Amino acid sequence: MLAVICILSALLAKKLKFPTPHLLGPILATAICNITGLHGPALSAPLLDLSQFMIGGYIGLLLKPEKLNHKARVISLALISGIVMILGSWGLSLLLVYYYHISAATSFLGVAPGGMDQMAILAHEVNADLSVVTGYQLFRLFFIYFAVPPLLRLLFLKRKGNTD
Repeated sequence: MLAVICILSALLAKKLKFPTPHLLGPILATAICNITGLHGPALSAPLLDLSQFMIGGYIGLLLKPEKLNHKARVISLALISGIVMILGSWGLSLLLVYYYHISAATSFLGVAPGGMDQMAILAHEVNADLSVVTGYQLFRLFFIYFAVPPLLRLLFLKRKGNTD
C-alpha cells in the first residue's frame, strides 16, 4: 500500500510542478503516512547493506575524473570546502547537544551535509535517533527547495531595482 501511495504522490508532485517531484512527493507522502499511523515495514540487515552498497556505487559512478579541468585546484577546493562544511556541522551539532541534550551522533548526522538517504543509513548503523536525523535533513531539503528560490528571486529583483 505504501508503494502505491508513493507512486501516486510522485505523479501528483509532478503535476503540481514540485522541484524533484519523484523525490519530494514520496517523502511528503511517507511523512504524512507516518504521522497518521501507517508505518512501512522494517528492512532486514542484508537489504540495508545492499542499499548502502548501491548508494556508494552510484556516487562512485558519478565521478568522472577525466572530465575535470585543473584537477589539482578542483580537488584542493573540494577538500577545503568539505572540511569547512564538516567543521560547521560539528559546531552546529555541539549547539544541538548543549541546548537539546540529544546524542552527539544524532545531532551531527542531523546537520551534516549530504543526502538524507545517506544520513539516515548512517544514523541507523550507529544507533542514532533516526526520526531526529531525518527530521532535520528533511527540513533542510524542504528549506532549500521551497524557501531558497523565492528568497533568491526577491534578492535579485531588489538588486535589479537598485541598479536601474
